[in-house]
Amino acid sequence: MLWALKSGATGLNAQQLKVDILANNLANINTPGFKKSRPDFNELVSQNVADSGTPVAAGNDTVMLGSGIRVTEAKRLYEQGDLIETGVQMDLAIAGEGFFKVLLPGGEERFTRDGSFALDPKGNIVTSAGCKLEGIQLEPGSSKIDVAPDGTVRVANSEGAATTAGQVQLYQFTNMAGLQAAGDNLYLFNGTPSEVVTKSPGSDGAGQVRQGYLEKANVNLVEEMANLIEAQRSYGFNARIVRTADEMWSMANSLRK
Repeated sequence: MLWALKSGATGLNAQQLKVDILANNLANINTPGFKKSRPDFNELVSQNVADSGTPVAAGNDTVMLGSGIRVTEAKRLYEQGDLIETGVQMDLAIAGEGFFKVLLPGGEERFTRDGSFALDPKGNIVTSAGCKLEGIQLEPGSSKIDVAPDGTVRVANSEGAATTAGQVQLYQFTNMAGLQAAGDNLYLFNGTPSEVVTKSPGSDGAGQVRQGYLEKANVNLVEEMANLIEAQRSYGFNARIVRTADEMWSMANSLRK
């Protein structure tokens, strides 16, 4: 019965963590560029609880009993989200693979798929949290801004002539496990510099930049709700295991000679 209590408790913990992950996915369904997570489960170690037959006999059957389940990791899925047209000139979406690099006020590097940018008074293209898009510096008060699919940024001057203000670069990673969520829809890369690959949009497998579009979260509402119901049912079954084992333990303690 103690084995059952332990296995049921590990199942409760694992399903609770799954519900937390699914809840975070659903909460961010309207966050541009958000990437959902999925829990991976593993069976805990099994142990011998009884050996049947004579020890020297061939073909003995060993009784193995598992000790429950655990969540090994919450894997982030970087699948492409749907692109929606907004018509806002500072909205940028990546059609394909790659990340924008932005700089925090202190100069630290972060990466994002959220292209809901704005132009600050100094002519910097910034995120909603004030992080500056790398490599682009515009004249303060610029109004007519054109971003080509290859990331080239052109700005019309006072005479109407277009001048090039830089090119948006995209970044890919040979070790995606090194990306870690850092809040504000940004990612911190904990790997080595050699695992970061800089590419021009549309070249060598990198995605293209789409101006006037935003990438939606890659969260499927129907799929997440189905997973949430599954986790709820599994949590209920594990709770029943714990309750049944507790009742049996109480009965055993109440036995009289």
